[in-house]
Amino acid sequence: MVWKPASDCLVPLEVGGAGRTVYCVHALGGTVAYYAPVARRLARARDVFGLQCHGIAPGNTPDRTIEEMAARYVDVVTRHQPAGPYEILGYSMGGFIAFEMARVLEARGEEVALTGLVDTDPPHTQQASLSTVQALGLLSRAVGLTPPFTAPEEQPDEALYEQFLAEAVRQERLPPTFLPQDLKPMVDIYAVNGHACARYDPDALFGGVHCLFTHRPDSTPEQLAEGWRDYVDGELRMDAIEADHHALMHERHAAQVAEVVLRWLTGEAM
Repeated sequence: MVWKPASDCLVPLEVGGAGRTVYCVHALGGTVAYYAPVARRLARARDVFGLQCHGIAPGNTPDRTIEEMAARYVDVVTRHQPAGPYEILGYSMGGFIAFEMARVLEARGEEVALTGLVDTDPPHTQQASLSTVQALGLLSRAVGLTPPFTAPEEQPDEALYEQFLAEAVRQERLPPTFLPQDLKPMVDIYAVNGHACARYDPDALFGGVHCLFTHRPDSTPEQLAEGWRDYVDGELRMDAIEADHHALMHERHAAQVAEVVLRWLTGEAM
């Protein structure tokens, strides 16, 4: 799927008239194209819309906190769907935003049928600062470059942008009309969103939460779930799969992720 700039935060991913909608919130890089393999598999049960970061569109000022992002996206979602129940899914950093959106909707008396956190670490996980090369490497994973982008750190940013764009256009992951000035806000947003994650300190959500975690060398899914329990007054349900965090939404793991999310959406037991 080629990533395209969107004038609005709400991006249709799979819309076939399913009758209900699940909203998928962007991760650290702000794009939502990486949801496409999972969205295709959810389409039989839901229309799937992405919530893309406001700050990655040229000329837009990025929101600086999770709370600001959540407020913007709640406004977008409630204009698109004036009444609940709402179903919100967030991958990685997107889990923070989905969680905060659920809190805002809950405070308004709206029903949130699903708050789904996909491999989202508990709050207060510090985000390390990223170099341009590291940010482009993460962006390349988000748009599906194979292999992910790498380059010597000492190269000027302009040269890195040109190399990245040449390969992304060659692999048809970005349109040929894309320019370096279009790419810069997509890179800068990693630092903005990283700071927002580090500062996020939510109050409890009174509804339930569903979590999906990957197995990692330094923490188990059970430990990650336990870190969320202080923030959830309702039920916390946890699933786990063997996968790499950065490739979780790619085709290789999409069927597993979609299977879990479909159970969340339909209320089916494991």
